[in-house]
Amino acid sequence: MASANSLPSILFIAAPNEASKLLQSTYVKGKFNVLYHILEDKDKFMQFLHDHKEDNIAGIYAGYPAFHTIHGLTREIIEHPDFPLDTLKCIAVCSRGYNALDLDALEDHGIQLYNYQDDIEEEGISEYIDDFQLGEVGNDVADCALWHVLEGFRKFSYQQKLLRDVGHSIQARQIAANKPHKFAFGHELGMIQAHDGSSVPLYVESPRGKKVLILGFGSIGKRIAFKLQYGLGMEIHYCKRTKDEQLIREHPEWVYHSMDEDLLFPVLKQFDAIVIALPGTPETKGLINEKFLSHCKEHDLILVNLGRGFILDMVYIDELLKQNKIRHLAVDVFPKEPIVDDLLRESHHNTTITPHLGSATRQVFEQSCELALTNIIKCINGEEAKNHCRVL
Repeated sequence: MASANSLPSILFIAAPNEASKLLQSTYVKGKFNVLYHILEDKDKFMQFLHDHKEDNIAGIYAGYPAFHTIHGLTREIIEHPDFPLDTLKCIAVCSRGYNALDLDALEDHGIQLYNYQDDIEEEGISEYIDDFQLGEVGNDVADCALWHVLEGFRKFSYQQKLLRDVGHSIQARQIAANKPHKFAFGHELGMIQAHDGSSVPLYVESPRGKKVLILGFGSIGKRIAFKLQYGLGMEIHYCKRTKDEQLIREHPEWVYHSMDEDLLFPVLKQFDAIVIALPGTPETKGLINEKFLSHCKEHDLILVNLGRGFILDMVYIDELLKQNKIRHLAVDVFPKEPIVDDLLRESHHNTTITPHLGSATRQVFEQSCELALTNIIKCINGEEAKNHCRVL
């Protein structure tokens, strides 16, 4: 049997799925040396690499935290004498995002990078993973979107808070309606000030028949469309960079809109809800700003962000929230993540927030862990089949 030092090592810098069949398999235990160093401190990480320089580190399993805990995998770290440049073949993350890694530096040194994708089943994946489920992330993120959209219309969480506060169902409805001494059915949410200074009532609404615009229509956007259409009875509109004729033929009931401002802005007033499922890019940074929102419904808009925090101009949107000029803001991502603005935490009546857990289910965690480890093994073994998870 080969000695531990002669075997290629896989370094886990994030906790793996302890129930992983692949990690516990005789195949992995016989072919690879497994090292663990949960990444928390840059200096300790470099010391660990120094101490294990002879261990033939060929793959790094970065999990979900990746290198965020040390503020990123920088060129400085990659080109440090203790970094295993001479043996490292690849890094795999469990998430789709990988913005904590210096891609240019990795590419310069021929280090492959893999992220999580489950839209297409990779060739040979069944050799390593039993019952790989396609579209798992899209399905679970769409659940999160559905909940936030429903909250925007029905305000369940707000009314739940009132009920917990007073412990009396009739009084909770009265408080929500601002009718302390009158019967309240539960459909009223008090009065808000309109742009002309007058007071207008705010109601609990049914989502059925309402129009939603989904910005970003990849695999996640499509799953959101299915859930909002068949779950809530909403009319689906969507934006994507290019018109997809096949998609239009398959779903003629879904309405396509161009991302071009001149074409999109004039039609924004019709939408009751806008769901953002866009990637974080220089083009999408600050996309939802005063100019965009000035063309949307005032007071009645439900805005849901599942993309990246910086897509929203939160300085402007905070003002809309303070003035009740937006019906509901729902976010699973934040511009200063992991920090959440006080206004979002305190505005129970017109916001819902979730701690970046759109895809956080046991099924996604376990499958993403297996896929990351599979990609490392296939890379080390020199399996060059087409891989949609490969970033570099």
